[in-house]
Amino acid sequence: MSNRISLDRETVDHMILVGMDVDRYQTQVISDLQQRVGELTRALKDLVGAVGAARQNPALASHVDGASARAQKVLEADLPHTNGGQL
Repeated sequence: MSNRISLDRETVDHMILVGMDVDRYQTQVISDLQQRVGELTRALKDLVGAVGAARQNPALASHVDGASARAQKVLEADLPHTNGGQL
């Protein structure tokens, strides 16, 4: 008795396409998400720092507005390779 499995051409083609999708996901989407996490982390740190500075010195309250605007831009930025930022 043979341990070989017979696959038709359509099944093999489908498996190849699935493998290509996994490769694209690993090389593009994960990289894009890691970059996005870095951008969001920096924006959040800036915003938290600006709020802390404004609490210490109310004259620095304008820094909160600037950090908030930068954070909003990061949140509104669309990821390439996704549909409107939605995965």
